[in-house]
Amino acid sequence: MSSFIHITDANEASLIQRSGIKLSRIGTRKGVYCFPVLKDFHMSHQWARELKRSGVRGLVCIQFKLPDDMVVEVGKYNQDKIRLASSEAIHTIMNHSDPYGLEVIVPEKILPSQIQRIYPAPRLTGWRYYPEAKGKKPFCHCRYCNRGEIKANRLIRED
Repeated sequence: MSSFIHITDANEASLIQRSGIKLSRIGTRKGVYCFPVLKDFHMSHQWARELKRSGVRGLVCIQFKLPDDMVVEVGKYNQDKIRLASSEAIHTIMNHSDPYGLEVIVPEKILPSQIQRIYPAPRLTGWRYYPEAKGKKPFCHCRYCNRGEIKANRLIRED
């Protein structure tokens, strides 16, 4: 059995514990977005900080197990995905040259019996904007593009 983490709003934790993780639609894809549990804690929870930018107050990690032969999709966010067995997906991510920004999409609902544990998401892990953004300024400094972002006024004044 392969272990994965799905990060979501803390307000939905009790509902998920009772009825499982429902499929969500983002763009043309429909599925449960997750990332494998790896030995590297930072890598396993890399999406937490990016999801926090959406305005959610509290996040929780839902850890669940999938059969090793279950077919999932793996790839970078907003790019083409490849279909692999869940155990192969973990191996691919562990051996990838740049695993930041990778995601796994499970095409089926996660049942409550598959959920192992629910715990608060770590506070200071992951990246903002995109994985390679650390140390680089945003591409645009206008008020529209930076509204509501952290330190937005500082960026606008520098322009």
